[in-house]
Amino acid sequence: MMMKKLCQRLLPALACSLLAAAALPAAHAQGYPDKPITLVVGFPPGGGVDIVARQVAESLSRQLGQQIIVDNRPGAAGNIAMDHVARAKPDGYTLLAGNLGMLAANPYLYPKQGFDAATSFAPVARLVVTPLLAAVPASQPIQTMPQFIEYAKKNPGQTFFGSGGSGNINHLAGELLKLQTGAPLVHVPYKGSAPALTALIANEVQLVIDGFNVVQPQVTGGRVRPIAITGESRSPAMPEVPTMKEAGFPGMTIYGWQGLFAPAGTPQAVIDRLSQEVKKALAEPGLNAKLAGQGTDPSYQAPAQFRDYIAAEQQRWGKLIQTANITLQ
Repeated sequence: MMMKKLCQRLLPALACSLLAAAALPAAHAQGYPDKPITLVVGFPPGGGVDIVARQVAESLSRQLGQQIIVDNRPGAAGNIAMDHVARAKPDGYTLLAGNLGMLAANPYLYPKQGFDAATSFAPVARLVVTPLLAAVPASQPIQTMPQFIEYAKKNPGQTFFGSGGSGNINHLAGELLKLQTGAPLVHVPYKGSAPALTALIANEVQLVIDGFNVVQPQVTGGRVRPIAITGESRSPAMPEVPTMKEAGFPGMTIYGWQGLFAPAGTPQAVIDRLSQEVKKALAEPGLNAKLAGQGTDPSYQAPAQFRDYIAAEQQRWGKLIQTANITLQ
C-alpha cells in the first residue's frame, strides 16, 4: 500500500503499472514453491531418464521443502510428455525431465509436433551425461563388438537391435553403428529402455546400446553381457569393458544427457532458483556418488550454457538423421 501511494505521487500512472508488473515474478519466486511440483518423465519407470529423475527429485524435495511427484507419461519417444509440459501453466509447478532424443533428435523425426522443442521449453539445468553400454544376451557366445559385427553380417535381416523408442539416443547409436560398419542391423523400438532390455535378455533382439546406468543392473545380474562402452575412457564401475575406440570404432564415442526444463514463459526468477537448487543437489556427496556409481556423471550446466549445448547437439544428431535417412517405423 505504501509503495502504491509513493508511486502515485512520484511517477506517472503508466510507470507505476510497469513497476508493479516487474515486481510480480520476483514476488512469485520468493514464495516458490508453496505446493508440490510435478516432474513429467516421457518414459516408463526403470529407464535411464526415470532413474535419474527420481534421484534428483528426491534431493530437490528435501531442499525445496515440497514434494516433487514424478509423473510417467510414456509414448512417442517422449513427445507425449513434452506436449503435456508445453501446454502447462508456466509457473514452475510442472517440469520436464528431457534427454538428447527428445530435444535434439525428435525435431527431425517428428516435423509435425504440436510444439517447438527450441522455443516451447525453458532450459533449467543439465543434470548428467552418460556413456552408453553396448550389451548382448548372456545366452549368446558373442564376447566383443567385432564378433557381433561379424555375426550381424553373416545373418542379414536377422540381427536386431532394440531401443527405448525411435529417436532415442540408443536408437541413434545403433543407426550410427550401422552406418559406420555396414552391418545390416534391424531396429526394433520399444516403449522405454526397460522393455528393450527385457527383449534383449530373451534374445528377441541381439543388441542394446543404452545408458550405462540402465544396462548395468542387468550385467550385474548376469542376464546380459557388456561388449563395449561409448565413453572416451573405460568406466571405473566396469573397467574390464573396452571403449568403442579400443574395439576399433573411434566414431562411436557418444554420451547421452539429461536435463530439467520448464514451460516457456516461466518467470526467470523461478528458473534461476530451480537451477541453483539443481546445482546444489548434484554437488551433494551422497547423490553425486550414487549417480557416479551407476556410471552416470553429474554434469551441471546453467540455463544459458545448457541452451547453447542443446543447439550444438541438435546440429550433430540432425545431420546423422538426414545422412542416414533415418525415418520412424
